[in-house]
Amino acid sequence: MLGIIYGLLCAASWAIGSISMRDLARKLDPFTLNAPRSAIGALSLILIAALTKRTASYVGIQPSQWALLVGSMLVGGFLGDSVYVLSIARIGVSRSFPIASTYPALTLVLALLLYHQPLTWPLVAGMLLAMLGVIAISRGRAPTSEIPTAQAKTSGILFALAASVLWAVSTTMLEPGLRGLDEIAAAAIRLPVLSLALWLVVAARGTWRELTRLDRREWVTLLVGGLIGWGVGSLLFVLTVAHVGSARAAVLTSTSPLFALPLSLLFLSEQSDWRVALGTGLTVVGVILVA
Repeated sequence: MLGIIYGLLCAASWAIGSISMRDLARKLDPFTLNAPRSAIGALSLILIAALTKRTASYVGIQPSQWALLVGSMLVGGFLGDSVYVLSIARIGVSRSFPIASTYPALTLVLALLLYHQPLTWPLVAGMLLAMLGVIAISRGRAPTSEIPTAQAKTSGILFALAASVLWAVSTTMLEPGLRGLDEIAAAAIRLPVLSLALWLVVAARGTWRELTRLDRREWVTLLVGGLIGWGVGSLLFVLTVAHVGSARAAVLTSTSPLFALPLSLLFLSEQSDWRVALGTGLTVVGVILVA
């Protein structure tokens, strides 16, 4: 039960984080946007780990665990979240979030290939429902004031699907990396490494100047969204995987569209039609079935 609670809270935190960065995603590139967001999340996790004296567990971490913990965050956070931001900038949260949230189905496929899990009818049915959901969402109506071009719509959908693949790989890598390791200590390893990688890209490209053009309200949105989406979300995700495993964690956190869709309609004025709503429902049901 505790793992289920962690998973649903993680889904809600990711939804809030995604909603908060919709407008900023149109002003900043993914790396520049995520660098300060990940930094505030990383600082919060380091502080929690230090105050709770979890850093002592770092001594016993095996090299393979370091590779899995760091690699999973770079794949899912550095690459996955970056292409997801590109998707949001093109087709909006109400479409990109449900499409990217098909990653639990892909996580199950990876588990099938890597761990030889049996192929079942619920898995097949869930995969089909998830695919139908993606098709319905991609054909839904865009906000009338922000209708994307055909090229932007296609690239936005492809970016969202790429995020789904990367998040599935990341989730599959994380579970063996957590074995025998304190969850808070693990979370405090992953996010700082990601933040460092993002800042190196920002420094190399010189895009840090774009951050100086943000006003106070945008900075508050950036940091609060990063604290919730990256800090709280990363910790809750690690706790969920540790308690219920990668497959169930992927399904629980995939319920984010249930939080993101109504929030995007309420606060971002993103319009939606029956195809987006139907696609969201099919996607959520599909990822539940495959688990």
